[in-house]
Amino acid sequence: MSLSSFSNRQIRWNRLLLKGCWVVFLLSIATEFFYLQVTELPATQFISSYIVRPAAIMGVILIAAEISIRYFSKHHDYILITTATLLTYTVTFVHSSLEYLLFLLFFPILISIFYFQYKKLVYAILITGVAFAALLAFNGEIEERMSSAGVLTMAIILLVYSGIGFGILARGKEILSHLRSSYESNQELLVRTIMMDKLAKTDALTDTYNHMAYHEYTDYLVAQADKEVLQLHLAIMDIDNFKKINDTFGHKAGDVVLRKVASIARLKTGSNDFVARYGGEEFVILFTEKSFQEAFDLVEDIRKEIAASSHDTLDGSNVTVSIGLNAYIPGMGKEELFKLADAALYEAKRSGKNRTVIAQPEQTPQHLAASGSC
Repeated sequence: MSLSSFSNRQIRWNRLLLKGCWVVFLLSIATEFFYLQVTELPATQFISSYIVRPAAIMGVILIAAEISIRYFSKHHDYILITTATLLTYTVTFVHSSLEYLLFLLFFPILISIFYFQYKKLVYAILITGVAFAALLAFNGEIEERMSSAGVLTMAIILLVYSGIGFGILARGKEILSHLRSSYESNQELLVRTIMMDKLAKTDALTDTYNHMAYHEYTDYLVAQADKEVLQLHLAIMDIDNFKKINDTFGHKAGDVVLRKVASIARLKTGSNDFVARYGGEEFVILFTEKSFQEAFDLVEDIRKEIAASSHDTLDGSNVTVSIGLNAYIPGMGKEELFKLADAALYEAKRSGKNRTVIAQPEQTPQHLAASGSC
């Protein structure tokens, strides 16, 4: 996960926690109105002491928190922990006669665990201790009611909560470390799998797809073409007189020629076109988002570029290619697509080489005659 993504998620959680504080504020007011119906105190005294005054104090605390988070966003975690502490301090101070409400002081410790950081947990523990000490110092009723044993008990409970908090963080970090390790291992395995898949489908010499990849890709494209989702054209390209090149200049020179021809074909075709070495000196090109005329013009451009390129390994000589081009007709099938393109390639070879010949079944586009020579 990126740092910006993590930061955005943390801000979202802080916003949820602050909304939770507002909910606590509203619930406390609603609870006080409920107790108003059963209290023995005069209504005006109860409303003043237990509703208006604490509501005003908590409202100011929450508004201050909203403003502080907006202008001190880097410290919003500490602001929220402090806000929770002030809210619980206010509630326990007002209801000092209800000793069980002192346990609300541990609420900030629970909030700090959300951040999975030891320093924020330590801050929550310290500020909770300060809040408890302040209650003993400034609330006479609590001081009178709580014995030394009670204070010691609260201190022990604080330590227990703190220990639980540290235990949760330690376990969480352990799980996070394990998840990170598993994620990295899975990523490494995924990369390795992708690389192996690429190697299995790539011709090592020319860096084009290989014979196996051609058949896999063609099966998919033919299925789409049968549904008339896309146009599909196949060009089969064969280097002329390649055996003579190998016999005269050696196989290393022939390999250089293969790489050069493949490079020109890859550079000329688009990202949605498919170039593969079918075998030996034969290449196939699949066009998926072009009209027949555009595919024809492109293979002619490739043929002319190859014919115009000289090769140092051939003492500056040029090579040429012959090309057979066929347009797919829905229902034709993969085998027929290749068979007709191969027949057009054979015709290009037979009729003089260095030319593009279009397959001519009755259904294909009519005579786009093309030929060329060095």
